[in-house]
Amino acid sequence: MDQYSGTRQKSQRRPRTPDGKFETDYSDSQKRLRSIRLTDEAWEKLYEIAERNHITRSEVIEIFTRGGELY
Repeated sequence: MDQYSGTRQKSQRRPRTPDGKFETDYSDSQKRLRSIRLTDEAWEKLYEIAERNHITRSEVIEIFTRGGELY
């Protein structure tokens, strides 16, 4: 597996502003860079969920923590 697979194909789900920038996902708070430690199994499971839903691993975590559901 390509270590950069999460950045190779960007989702087009987010609309853009008139000046071409992506609109934020959550208007109530801005995303910041974080660091977490996961097992290889957890990392792969996040990948599988993200691929099925055409989103990134970080968005999977964001949706889960906000009480959303994914398939």
